[in-house]
Amino acid sequence: MTQIPCAIALSVMLAFGPGFMAKAGQNGTAVTLGPDPVLGGGAYSSGGGLTVAVEPRNSGGRLAICGIWAQSDRLTAVLRQSARDVLATGNISVAGQTVLRDLRFLRQAQPADSYSGAAAGCALTDMPWQAGAQIDIRIPRQLVYFNRSRDGGKEIRYGPSEDDNPAMTAGSLLPSAWTSFTVKGGRYGMDRPTQ
Repeated sequence: MTQIPCAIALSVMLAFGPGFMAKAGQNGTAVTLGPDPVLGGGAYSSGGGLTVAVEPRNSGGRLAICGIWAQSDRLTAVLRQSARDVLATGNISVAGQTVLRDLRFLRQAQPADSYSGAAAGCALTDMPWQAGAQIDIRIPRQLVYFNRSRDGGKEIRYGPSEDDNPAMTAGSLLPSAWTSFTVKGGRYGMDRPTQ
């Protein structure tokens, strides 16, 4: 590791405590979101969506971004593991200037009406701290899943959503037990419930 990343990590740890750069709740003090985080995200063409909630923090005169991401509970099986790939393409800008790329530093949370008080992951930027800075969350439209077959194929896209909190939207129309591949004991199975 070079001296610059070590110095950045050390200054962040000194400013926020030893757990700041790690996922909240590990090895130190948890960082939690305040009462009014900025929300962003989008929806999948098959239903359901992804919400990102972030807020700025002052870290020794530099801007840090802390936040979470959540996805709809009832996503189809092919989408459950795609959120981190979608987050990797995202960025955060302040006053029109991109300050962070790749949102995988955010901590996963359960979908909720409010993310106030949620344990958050954080990243330090090179931008000086500016109180009241306007934050924009951008995740581009993208093809998330494509399966070609003789009959054409199936594709699922991710894009902007009209909802303020897309993770709270319904995903699959199937019963929730049918959209899960896990069974009791944590083993994988394809058993369908009898309802």
